[in-house]
Amino acid sequence: MIELKKIRPLAGGGGAATIDLVEIGDSTFVLKRQTARHVGAERLFQRTLANANLPSLKVIDHPSLRPDEILLEYVEASVTVGRSLSLSLCERWGAAIAALHAIRPGCFMELNEAALPIAASWPDFLERTLRDGLARQRGRQDGIPSQLLDRIEKRLAPLLAFHPDEFAVAHGDLHMNNALIRGGDIVLFDKAPGIWTAPQVFDIALVVTEAFPGARYLDSQARNGDKARLAAFMSGYRGLPPAQDAWIDHFALLRSLRRYPSPFVPDMLTTIQTALDRL
Repeated sequence: MIELKKIRPLAGGGGAATIDLVEIGDSTFVLKRQTARHVGAERLFQRTLANANLPSLKVIDHPSLRPDEILLEYVEASVTVGRSLSLSLCERWGAAIAALHAIRPGCFMELNEAALPIAASWPDFLERTLRDGLARQRGRQDGIPSQLLDRIEKRLAPLLAFHPDEFAVAHGDLHMNNALIRGGDIVLFDKAPGIWTAPQVFDIALVVTEAFPGARYLDSQARNGDKARLAAFMSGYRGLPPAQDAWIDHFALLRSLRRYPSPFVPDMLTTIQTALDRL
């Protein structure tokens, strides 16, 4: 067995993840440590992309890896979409997500603790997501104010009756630093571990609220390029199915409910208030 040697830590990862640049023989790779469910989801995600002939990071097997470790291809001098944003790059990012969403297994699936896709109940998932999001906010001193939570609970109640016609493989955490530029490719990575498939609007709501909030939810000079960036993104993505597009504000609110507060999205409370006012 060729020994795996640590070279240096790498930035990124988020949460409890740690990332190192490592060497095996004369080759360098990225070693990521997180929960076994997280790394299992990433392994499945990258191999699913590869099997669909989409840009992916090569997953490397090594006998020394623990269940909470994954070894990935290292892209030299790589940058993410968030570090090099332009209208053409927004369009390419949209096209990459559209290609992911073209993989449609046919039903709603969650990932179990072993990161294996299992058929699940979409209505139960929606109800649980809303319930847990409200409980999370009510249990935080820095959470969403209680008077807003009462309005959110009321406005999101109709969402529980939303039954999509199709489910696509979902990323679950589509922010701009989870998309790597590798030459002419946009490579999606850092898959969220909870779900495997969802209606496309579940992913796109996060793009609208966190990547380009000024296009729909914020009136801020600092975000005044967001309308053009979202239009470029949607040009690449080709738009949501009309039956899902009608629910974009509901999903924007639901997803923000679970993610607030975020150090990466300082204006999220304004986004929540605006999305609430639109419903």
